[in-house]
Formats: sequence, C-alpha cells, structure tokens
Amino acid sequence: MGSFIFLEIFVVVCLVSITTTLFNKRILGLPQAIGVPIVSALLVFILQWLATLLNGNPFININIQSIEQAVRNINFYDFLINGVICFILTSSALKFQISDLKNYWKPIGILASLALLFCAVIFGLMLFGYQWLTGAAVPLIVLLLLGSALGATDPIGIKGVLSSIQAPRHLMVKLEGESLFNDAMCIAIFMTILKVVQGDKFSPVAVMQSLAYEVVVAAIIGIAFGRAALYLLKGKNESESLILITALLAAGSYLVALYAHASAPIACVVAGLIVGNKWQEILAKEEIDEVNHFWHTIEGIINSFLFTLIGLELFILDLSANIVIGGVVAFVLLHLARFIANFISFAFFPSVRKNAYNGSLEILSWGGVRGGISLALILAVANVPQLQPYTNVLIGYTFIVVLLSGVVCGLGLPAVINAFYHNDHEPTTGFAGWYQRMMHKMNRSGKKYILTEDEFGKQSIHLYNEQTAIRHEPCEPDRF
Repeated sequence: MGSFIFLEIFVVVCLVSITTTLFNKRILGLPQAIGVPIVSALLVFILQWLATLLNGNPFININIQSIEQAVRNINFYDFLINGVICFILTSSALKFQISDLKNYWKPIGILASLALLFCAVIFGLMLFGYQWLTGAAVPLIVLLLLGSALGATDPIGIKGVLSSIQAPRHLMVKLEGESLFNDAMCIAIFMTILKVVQGDKFSPVAVMQSLAYEVVVAAIIGIAFGRAALYLLKGKNESESLILITALLAAGSYLVALYAHASAPIACVVAGLIVGNKWQEILAKEEIDEVNHFWHTIEGIINSFLFTLIGLELFILDLSANIVIGGVVAFVLLHLARFIANFISFAFFPSVRKNAYNGSLEILSWGGVRGGISLALILAVANVPQLQPYTNVLIGYTFIVVLLSGVVCGLGLPAVINAFYHNDHEPTTGFAGWYQRMMHKMNRSGKKYILTEDEFGKQSIHLYNEQTAIRHEPCEPDRF
C-alpha cells in the first residue's frame, strides 16, 4: 500500500491552518500576519494544558512528546529559505513598480544594507550588556549572529501589515522595497558571522568580494530569466501556461542562483521586476489580473502555513521566566537599535534626509516587522556544536521577538502614522485612545500632514493646520 506520511502531514497542517485562519478572521479580526501566529501559539498552550490535565487518563491521552518530535522534524529553513520564499518574493516583485524603485532607490538601498548592518551590531552590543548584567552572559559573537538574523524586515509580515492600513504611499514603497532587497544582505552577514563562530578567520576583503559576486551573478541570472519569461509570454497562451511561466520564473531563477552560490532572493526579485514592469505591453489587462489573483491566493495559503508553523514552534521551546523576560528585552532593544541604526545611516546622506517628511524616520523604524526568515535562519543553525549551549536563548528570543514584532509594531503602526498624518477617525477613548495619545508624543515638532486621493487613486500629501483645519498646498515628494 505504500506510505501515506506526506498526505498525513499535509492534512494535519491544512486542518491546523484552517482552524487558526478562520478563528482569526471571524473572532479576532487581526491582520493574518499577526493573528494566525497568536492563535497558533494559543492552540499550543491549550494542547499543553490539556496534556497535563489528562495525564494518566485511560481514555484520552495527548502525547506531547510525539508532537514535539514531529515539530522538530519540520525543516523550517528548507520550507522557507530553500522553498516557498521564492514565490512570495516574485509575487511581490511582479507588482512592484520600477518607477518607484527609481524614485526611492537611495532610502531603500540604505535601509536594506547600511542600516541593517548597524542594527545587527548595535543590537548585539546592547543585548550583550543585558545578558552580562543578569549574570547569564552569552558570547558577543553569538548575539551578533542573533542580531543579523533579526535585522531583516520580513516581506510576508510587511505585506500583511500594510495591506490592512492606510499609509502614505512613499512609506509603503520604502518598507516593501526594503523587505524585498534586504534578504541578501541579511543572509550574507549571518553566514559571515556563522563562519567566525565555527572558527574561520574574518576577512573584510573576502566578505566584500563574496557579496559582490552574489549580487552581480544574481542580477545576471534574474535578467536572463526575466527576458526569457517575457519571450515565452508573447503570443497566444492559456491562463494555465501564464501561471506556469511565472512559477518557473520564481523557482527557476531561485534554484539556478542557489546552484551558482549567488543571492537567490535578488535573482528572483530582479526577474519579477523585469516581467512585472514589461508584461502589460504584451498581455491583456484581464490576463495580468488573472495571474496576479492566482499568486495572491497562493501567497495567502503559504502565509497561513508559515504563520501556523511559527506558532507550533512553541512545542520545542523551554519558555522559562528568564527566556520570556529576555525575549521581551530583546524585542525592545532590537527596535531601539533599528531606530538608532536608521538615524546614523541617513546621517551619512544629508541630501536624502534634508527634505524628509516629519516622522519618516519614526514610522520606517517602527514598521520593521520581523517574521519567518529570522526564525528560519536561527532554527537552521540551532544544532551547530558551537551554538548548542545557547540554543534555547537563540530560538526563544527569536520566537518572542517575531511574535511581539507582529503584535506591537504591526498593530501599533496605524497609531504611529496618525501621530504625523491627520486622521479624523483616530481612536480617542479607552486603551486605544490612551495609546494613540502616547504615540502623539513622538511628534515633538507638532508638524502634521493629511493624505488625499483623487478619483484615480493618486495620493497627495498636504500640510495640515490643526487649529483651522486648512489644507495647504501639496508638499513636494521626498526621497525619505
């Protein structure tokens, strides 16, 4: 009869994903990137509580050990980094306009490279100080490794948060652009520090050469696949073949880049940008909408699976009080480090920052949602011999930071935006009102804007006078 293990795993994951997704949609009403991991975590807590309650019951027995072993056998890194991330990135790249990249390439580049590096270093140093003060010292190099994994904003989490709020378009473009391009830098820094942990010598020249090779070769692969896909899209095609061509574009460019030891994320992003900005010249609008609808659906399915798996990681964690407190501290330090890193990075480029809208730095720093990529990187190295004494700290802190990042930063982002962009419908009562008033204190200058849209959906930003409610002339678009 053969083995049914694949179908068994698939059915279980589908069942759990459907349960968490529907509960979040119908009861909590939170964005998927935030609600599903929370529901999954609650499900794990309930199962663990029932297992304790029913221990020794002759009729019902929940074998937590078997569940933990099954979760440990999930290769999170292969599922995400060597698997579905190519579809998520390509789906986003197909809809990302090159004109936006041309307008905002400087801030996107700074956020995805220099700011990421500074954030990893600053976070590692601050967390090292905390661990030393609490008497549970962890080597600095290990915490720098953790900082490099947590430094990257997550494209899945960013899309989940931004799709549920109204935000200034220039900020949405920068956050989405950062999340598309910072994966390569994140993985390069992470692998470099990992080699040092394992005993290799650190050479800045070798690192720069390796990074340059990865970026250049990845760009060439992406261009080649993008051009080839455009050629295949020409002429008559069924909707199925259009979808298969874009699937080949995503998986093919990513796989070839992996074999070439280049940056696979950059390869599929470049390929997606080329196709997404040229296919309107050779395809009908209905065909493009149909393909985009398919990928939007696939994105939703992958997100449900991914966020459910993130929640299930609780089964393999030893969440002691020290780990929970340390994880919360790590979350605070990480986002403080991101703000400092962004401030320092843009200070090197005064021409980029001098015409910035008030609040851009605060909103961009707050909006750095962490997600599955960070957890996948940490889980992939959890069994490295040099890191095994710190495995629980690495996984525990990462899980708590990812979860809090979605809840605090994701749910709190609208209030931060309201502090700098006038909203007639902002909350004024209860906890939400109190929280909104606290966020308004971030706007020390008091300078606010208001968003307007024309009948074509084009967004404009005006200065807002709170006393007279007068909308002044539109502000010029900024570069930051």
